[in-house]
Amino acid sequence: MIMNRNAYIGKNVEVLFKNSIGDHQKIIQKIQENFKIQGDFVTAICSGVHNEKVDVKMEFSCGRNIDANIKAFKTGLNQLTRTTPEKFCEKFNLDCLKWLQNLLVEKAKGGTTKYDFFPESEREKAVLIFKPIVKDIVEWSMSYKKAREILVLYDRQESVMHIYSMKNILKHLKYDIFFTSKGGNLLIGNLITFKRKGGNGKLCSHKIKTDPTHPGNNIQLQLRMYEFIKEMKNYELGNYVI
Repeated sequence: MIMNRNAYIGKNVEVLFKNSIGDHQKIIQKIQENFKIQGDFVTAICSGVHNEKVDVKMEFSCGRNIDANIKAFKTGLNQLTRTTPEKFCEKFNLDCLKWLQNLLVEKAKGGTTKYDFFPESEREKAVLIFKPIVKDIVEWSMSYKKAREILVLYDRQESVMHIYSMKNILKHLKYDIFFTSKGGNLLIGNLITFKRKGGNGKLCSHKIKTDPTHPGNNIQLQLRMYEFIKEMKNYELGNYVI
């Protein structure tokens, strides 16, 4: 299978972080302090092949490991995760698959911004469904094992690695539910968007875009990267320029 452009960029950034983090002792020390690690930093290895939510593993002489979840971005929004509505409903034990599929298909019919993903008439129901599980949704979209994980955001424009404790980030994010003025997407806090993935699905041209199984009708969660970096500045473990 040919690796798509985003996956190729992501894999390169994993290698970039793996090869560079050891040169920044102050950040290593911050990580050791944050996770109460007694041992010295030994090495970093790419591990994304084994688990898609863990990209690089940092190993310490005491036997402790820290997992790095790495995301590269160049524009304001970056995908956290995507999945089919079936898998999403199964994951969170939701009995609303047909409702969610209908919203996705109607959005596909209406176009990108001309038709709201969550029309006014459906928003009260959306809040009732998602509010009890909103923290679980965010954690699932961002984290594998938050207790021993760091989030690394690589700004491709500025060539800067930003590093955070995943547990700390999840603690300080806002979880109120709103809806965007354009597109009627669900907005978690002011940083995470829950939306229809969209796209033409070049690899499945045999399916029309209003087919519920078309990949454009998947669910996607996106993070507003620059706003995130500003809001989480006080919780950053460190950053460095490549």
